[in-house]
Amino acid sequence: MQISFKGIKNPGAYTHHQRYAQSVSTGGQSYILPKGRSITFHCELTNNGGKDLDEFKDILRAFPNKYNPNSLTVGYEWFINPNNGQKNRLYFINNNHIELNEVTFNVFNKIFKLMKKISSMPREQIIINNSYLTTPEAKDAFLEYTAYNTTPDIYKILNEAHNRDNVLAGAKLMGKKFANALTAYVLS
Repeated sequence: MQISFKGIKNPGAYTHHQRYAQSVSTGGQSYILPKGRSITFHCELTNNGGKDLDEFKDILRAFPNKYNPNSLTVGYEWFINPNNGQKNRLYFINNNHIELNEVTFNVFNKIFKLMKKISSMPREQIIINNSYLTTPEAKDAFLEYTAYNTTPDIYKILNEAHNRDNVLAGAKLMGKKFANALTAYVLS
């Protein structure tokens, strides 16, 4: 088994979901998908070559992953409310919605730093075990994207999400979203 030297393993990021215009979806129920973007980054934290797991211990305890106590799934959703045109930005940790405030500021900051660290990792240090891609944990982290794909094959999505280039790009983009939120909060 190969181990990441940077404190993470089996990272994945899916950033390709972009709705440029509203769309109406039906499947027994009608609803509007407003234009926007959804990004998900998932990884298992370790203390190999760092203290990432120790640093996130309190966050993982407060927002547990139902499959693995050491896994972190960070989500970002941007959309325009079709009823009033208002822009909304939502942030999630292990499927729990979190809002930026003085209590969660440190959480947002840790996620920003982790994403910055991951986005600057050399490609060869991004380790993904092939057997991990068939686990319920991997599927659950990216399952929502089957609804937005023209070919909703979860294994195709998982292979794309765990591509090293997508991991690096996803961490960079997610880091930028958290940096923007932190900056806006400090300046407000």
